[in-house]
Parts: sequence; structure tokens; C-alpha cells
Amino acid sequence: MSNIAVGGTGANITLNPDEMTTIFNQLQDIITELESNVTPNINKLGKLNYYEAGKAKEAIEVYAEANEKLMDLYDNYVRASTLVIDILNTMIETDQAVAEQIIAKLEV
Repeated sequence: MSNIAVGGTGANITLNPDEMTTIFNQLQDIITELESNVTPNINKLGKLNYYEAGKAKEAIEVYAEANEKLMDLYDNYVRASTLVIDILNTMIETDQAVAEQIIAKLEV
């Protein structure tokens, strides 16, 4: 566990470096999956012109919006990962012993 002082407020936050590195690694796994499998397949599906005309044309156009929402999901995971890295960096700056644990867990 690590206690981090919150910007001059006198409040402390207790974090578990093992859990934070686990969260980061799991976020990275999700991001990798989205980058290597989901995104290319979304792009391929988006290029298909399987419904050219008819009464449902407008409804089918929602599919592109759904693909965009999936890409928003990717952006959200990247943002979450960035925030976790910021937390880990703060922990590293705050406590050298915690820094060594984080570095060992991330294998860097």
C-alpha cells in the first residue's frame, strides 16, 4: 500500500501498487485487442455495401454510428490507461519503495 498526499489539502489516498499495475496491464490487453482485432474488422465491415436501396436504408445507416461508438470505447480505454500511468508516476515520485515494486511489476 502507498499513501499519496493530495495537493496541499492534507488528505491522503491509499493505493495498492500491485492492483494499479494489474489494472494498467489489463487495460493494455484490452487496448491491444481493440487495435489488433476489433478496429481492423470494423473498418472492413464499414466498407461493405451490402444494402444499397430500400425502405430500411436509413436504419442501416445507424450501423456506421455504432462503429463510431466502438471507436469511442477504444479512446476511453486509452484515456483510462493514461490516467493509471499518471497515478503510477505519482506513486513513483512519492515513494521510492513503491517505485521499485511498480517497476518490477511492469517489468521495465
